[in-house]
Amino acid sequence: MAMMVGLIALAAVVTALAQVRSHEADRAATIARDRVTWESQGARNPHSVAHFATWALRPLTPLAVLDPGVTPYAGSAVWMEAHSRNPARARPVEDAASSFDLGQFSAAWVLQMLVPLLIFVIGAGVVARERERGTLRLMLANGAAPTSIIPDKLSGLARITALLVLPVLIAALAAALLAGPADPIRLLLWATAYALFFAIIAALAVAVSALARSASQALLILIGLWLVAVMIVPRAGAGFAELAHPTPTADGFFAAMADDLKKQPDPFEGKDAEAFGQAMAKRYGVARVEDLPVSLDGLRLDESERHGHVVFDRHYGALADLYAGQRRVLRFAGLLSPLLPLQNVSMALAGTDTAHQLAFQNAAEAHRRQMIHDLNMDMALHGRGKDFDYLAGDDLWKRTRDFAWAAPALGPTLIPVMPDLLMLVGWAVAAFALLGLAARRLVRGGV
Repeated sequence: MAMMVGLIALAAVVTALAQVRSHEADRAATIARDRVTWESQGARNPHSVAHFATWALRPLTPLAVLDPGVTPYAGSAVWMEAHSRNPARARPVEDAASSFDLGQFSAAWVLQMLVPLLIFVIGAGVVARERERGTLRLMLANGAAPTSIIPDKLSGLARITALLVLPVLIAALAAALLAGPADPIRLLLWATAYALFFAIIAALAVAVSALARSASQALLILIGLWLVAVMIVPRAGAGFAELAHPTPTADGFFAAMADDLKKQPDPFEGKDAEAFGQAMAKRYGVARVEDLPVSLDGLRLDESERHGHVVFDRHYGALADLYAGQRRVLRFAGLLSPLLPLQNVSMALAGTDTAHQLAFQNAAEAHRRQMIHDLNMDMALHGRGKDFDYLAGDDLWKRTRDFAWAAPALGPTLIPVMPDLLMLVGWAVAAFALLGLAARRLVRGGV
């Protein structure tokens, strides 16, 4: 079983490394191809180009090799165009022939799902089997200190766990380094979080083995704990989070946003257009809009974008708040399973959690707004008397910057998951407290 887990882990690491490298190669090729297309489009109206638009492509961090997190589900490409804030697209799970119902196949999946089961299977008999054979009573009769038996068993299980896990961790960390320049502090913290998790699992295994009447009873209890912690609690927590904060359907979300956009002032029509023209005449110090030294339509386009920003911020902000509410509910489920806080810490350090995804999408939106503003203002400044017939040249396209994004620094990454880190520490304290209870039972002669 241990060899099988090791082979599965190796396959996961190799697969993830190939996926990250392929993603980055495709991203670089797409950026280069789109840049050539963008710069060679010739003489065009800037607002037409704003609808032609371009992509914002998310780079994957090297640590995505370790834990893909929400990235396969959330998308890594945003189409940036005028008048619209589009959701992220290019979700790998949509292209997969099949996928795990319990998560993406990765090093993190193996370490979170299979290794705890393996530790429980190995640890179920470390004390209970000694009791069944009578060797535990014999050890005590020969002068073995009851207070040393439990620590010795835990130490032995820890060594076995290290022999099983270290090759997986080394392979995973090596793959992360091969994927690109990885932050060594993030790597160290990621490995430390898993070490703490495995310490919790090992302590629980030894404690249950010491308290159970037999090895078979200990194994049954531990497998039950594994099923609850790995299978039931995460799913139940996600279900309760969705009940508490229901996610709107995509159609409903965009329909509500479209209705809100229709309620905004329209600088091209009716009284709104007249009021805007007068405001611009006053700003530029002329008596009539016909005397404006700029293209009024260019200014109207930019004003229309600003009205859209208000709506987009309101709806996407509410959606982000909803996701935050779901995470708060799910975090409470971490009181019933150490897996949930570990997953949050693992994804955060790998740069593949929801916070990193939102940071990418917000950066794409900020870039879109600046790009569209620059295009509209070029039409406003140079299109007087021509408006939508004004044509800009290649010089404008070459001045437009490509989208670039880097993951947030380590400090801002850790702050949102501090409760999860504290919860892991709390689980460690509880597990070792249970271990202490088992040791005291031996001292009192509970063999």
